[in-house]
Amino acid sequence: MSLSYGYAELPDPARAGDLDGLVGQLRALKVWAGDPSYATIMDRVNADWAAAGRPASELAIRSTVAHCFQPGRRRLNTGLVVAIVGALHPDTGYVAQWRQTLRVIGGETRAASQVRVQDSLPLSPAAFIGRTAELEHLGAVLAGGTAATVTIEGMAGVGKTELALHAGRLADRRMPFDRVLFVDLRGFHSDPAQPPADPGAVLDGFLRLLDVPGHRIPHGLAARVALYRRRLYGARVLVVLDNAAGADQVRPLVPGTPGSLSLVTSRRHLGLSAAAGLTVGVFSPQEAVDHLTAALPGADRPTARRIARGCGHLPLALGLIAGHIRGTPGWTLSEHADRLGERLHDHRLDSGVELALSLSYQHLPGDRQRLMRLLALHPGHDFDAYAAAALTGTDPGAAEAGLAHLHGDHLLQSTGPGRYTFHDLVRAYAVAQARDHDPPGERRTALTRMFDHYLATTAAAMNTLEHRRRPRTLPPGVPVPDLTSPGDAIAWLEHTNRFARTLFAA
Repeated sequence: MSLSYGYAELPDPARAGDLDGLVGQLRALKVWAGDPSYATIMDRVNADWAAAGRPASELAIRSTVAHCFQPGRRRLNTGLVVAIVGALHPDTGYVAQWRQTLRVIGGETRAASQVRVQDSLPLSPAAFIGRTAELEHLGAVLAGGTAATVTIEGMAGVGKTELALHAGRLADRRMPFDRVLFVDLRGFHSDPAQPPADPGAVLDGFLRLLDVPGHRIPHGLAARVALYRRRLYGARVLVVLDNAAGADQVRPLVPGTPGSLSLVTSRRHLGLSAAAGLTVGVFSPQEAVDHLTAALPGADRPTARRIARGCGHLPLALGLIAGHIRGTPGWTLSEHADRLGERLHDHRLDSGVELALSLSYQHLPGDRQRLMRLLALHPGHDFDAYAAAALTGTDPGAAEAGLAHLHGDHLLQSTGPGRYTFHDLVRAYAVAQARDHDPPGERRTALTRMFDHYLATTAAAMNTLEHRRRPRTLPPGVPVPDLTSPGDAIAWLEHTNRFARTLFAA
């Protein structure tokens, strides 16, 4: 099947908060897939159904297919919507995500059942440095040749995920795996709307990636586990279970089959009896200096050693302080080290993370400090310059400049062109600063401005997409991007978080 994709960003059904939101994502997927006609979609669906043995009397008709794309529905034909998604983007993991979202929105399951699985490892943002002893330990475990499970445990910010991914890639280079499975179990997500992933839902996604048809996946957890292990028996498989909440979440997902390797990361001690445990601490002094000198070309090692010591050799803190140093070219490296030593001498901070964050935050101009504090109040996963402008009561140009500066200081992470998010520890620090510095009334006013922005922008997008309906009135004085193009309107809705669309629907 050949599809011509019209948009680079694949719509995320998990961002839909209700049926209208889900229909909006389905319409966006249709455009993403090249905007085929309803008749073409019907032909693809019926071809798939006929191949699966469905009788001709139960095949879809054009009007039924078209009806799935219309807003204002009280219910959706789940089977047909899933078939449409498969016809537009025949990826088993993606189709499984739609099926789970349909169940959640239909009230059939919990948000914990919304989870996205992958059949490859995520890309790493930078070159891997250090962890020689840990990698040697993992290599020794793998040398046994039998089923292996390794838990990689440690505090937030020590680089557990990067270690797991790097170890998995090294193992794959030595002897390629037949299958690779990855999932973020969301054990410690800062957003209450993103609870720890349900292992049954993860197995549903894994089984579909392993080419098990949906109708052959059993409902019970024990039966899914049995089928999962049968499917993997005899294969050399790598399973990476990232950010696990506890042992009960992990046990059903570990294959335990000969030749398999399971790497599990968690902030907690999981206590898996059959697993080889690896506790990851901060960098060694040598690794910390190597990390800094790689991030700061030309840095002299003795001064870098002082800075690394002041950051507690914690990888996250080192990355943040390196961003701070790059952003203050007027200071020498020695001056940074002296300032760091003064603060430690005063016992003003408890950890390297807080220290690095405090130094980065306090060096920011007042308007950028305020931007960081108010951004932390944003209830969604990520945000753009218009949302930032609404929160701060500034214009989008100034907000975009502020976002770029915060990103350059490693206080924000990029999620895509023009969109940013916080690391959960950075967000927690910024929220604490907001509570300390911004009165409750100012915080409420900022959130009200943000709500007005999302309402106005959603209305503008829907005015473009539903131009035959009576246009929605936009509130005056609210910054709204230009969404007069249907493509731009859909692209904005693709990125809009579930909270904003739920608010508009209400």
